[in-house]
Amino acid sequence: MKPDRHPMVPDRSHGRTPAVQLLIDETNALIREAARFYPGCSDREIARRLRSALSTYSCGRWRRDQACEVCPMQHRGKLLQIMWLILKVRDRVPSEPAIRRALG
Repeated sequence: MKPDRHPMVPDRSHGRTPAVQLLIDETNALIREAARFYPGCSDREIARRLRSALSTYSCGRWRRDQACEVCPMQHRGKLLQIMWLILKVRDRVPSEPAIRRALG
């Protein structure tokens, strides 16, 4: 007897564990939130600017801020708060294509 052939649901996790996929989803949501600091810019321009800002922050001030359990008060309501959250979720700067995919 042949097994029933049901249409397969595409697996979009690309072999990632649910925990890793959750981190990626959270980072993508934060990237979309950071995009509001760049009004009127294209996704490509947002990705370029955000990647540059994240790289600068991660090589400098982030080295002090990463030990904090909560976002430092001086960053609240600024792009630095979103960048702090992005790096707190995953301590790596996303690539420009990854940022564009999150925005798309």
